[in-house]
Amino acid sequence: MLPEVNIGRGRFKALPSRYALLFMVWYSRGSSTNLYRLLLMTYLASHVVRYVFENPPIISRSVLKDLDELVNEDLIELGTVGGRAVVRVTDRGRRLIGELYGLGNEYVLFGDYLIVRLRDLFNELARLVNAYQDMDTAVLLSIALREASLREGGVEGNVLRDLAFDLRRPCENVLG
Repeated sequence: MLPEVNIGRGRFKALPSRYALLFMVWYSRGSSTNLYRLLLMTYLASHVVRYVFENPPIISRSVLKDLDELVNEDLIELGTVGGRAVVRVTDRGRRLIGELYGLGNEYVLFGDYLIVRLRDLFNELARLVNAYQDMDTAVLLSIALREASLREGGVEGNVLRDLAFDLRRPCENVLG
C-alpha cells in the first residue's frame, strides 16, 4: 500500500506527509475539524510535520495541496458548517487509517529525513491534536503567532510577537 525506498542497506516504506494530515483530522473529535484549526495545528507541529507556510501561521500552499490530493483520493472531504470550512474524514479514509494502524510496529520514512516507528509518529500526532483541538482559537492563534515571531525576527517578528501578546489570555500557560 505504501511505496518503498532504499536507504543505505535498509528498505523502508515511505509515508507521505499528507497522511499525517489525514490522521490529525481523523483523530480530532468526530473525525472532522475546522480548516483554519488544522492549519494552525500543522504549523505548531512543525517539529514533526514539515510544511512551508507562506503567511505563517495560517496559509500554506503545500498543506492545501496535500489536502486537495486527499480530497482527490476520496480520503477526506471539504465542506462548510455554519459558514466555516470544515475537513472531514471519509469512510475510505477511516479504512486507510485502520490499515496504517496495522503497520504500527514498522519503521517508515516520513517526510524527507525522519525514520520513525509508525506507532510513535501517530502517538506524537495524537498528543498534538489532544493539546490543540479544544483550545480557544485566540489562545491557539496566540501560540502560533509567537512561534512565527521567533522564526521571523526583525520588524516582522516584532509585529507578530506584539499581536501574540494582545491575543494572550491568562490560561495560555496551561501547556507550559
